[in-house]
Amino acid sequence: MTGPAYLDLCRQVLDHQLLDCEDLPCGTVDDIEMEGGDDGRPLRAVALLVGPGAWGPRLPALFAWMSARIFGTRCTRVPWHEVAEVGEQIRLRSRAAALGLGTVDRKLGLRLAKLPGSEKAST
Repeated sequence: MTGPAYLDLCRQVLDHQLLDCEDLPCGTVDDIEMEGGDDGRPLRAVALLVGPGAWGPRLPALFAWMSARIFGTRCTRVPWHEVAEVGEQIRLRSRAAALGLGTVDRKLGLRLAKLPGSEKAST
């Protein structure tokens, strides 16, 4: 990724929508994996974490347990080198399916498409 030398990860990356290389929405950045800092190496972003497995454990214990039962614990790790552009949305270099993103949305869409009357919703 090219861009400024300074990036405010909390304001410019965290909780922003992800778009794959075809501009299809494929999730939201729920957490950021970092490395360095302790051993004198500079702190740097290594990956974006997407899914309830990234945000669920930060909830209070009862809510974390409930969210794990309702939403699951899946967490998809998107390596930082897949980030093409940081803007209002985070653009990725690869397709969502290749990164393991958006699979739940696609499965849900296929199931909803089979429901009676769902063809009327798209018109």
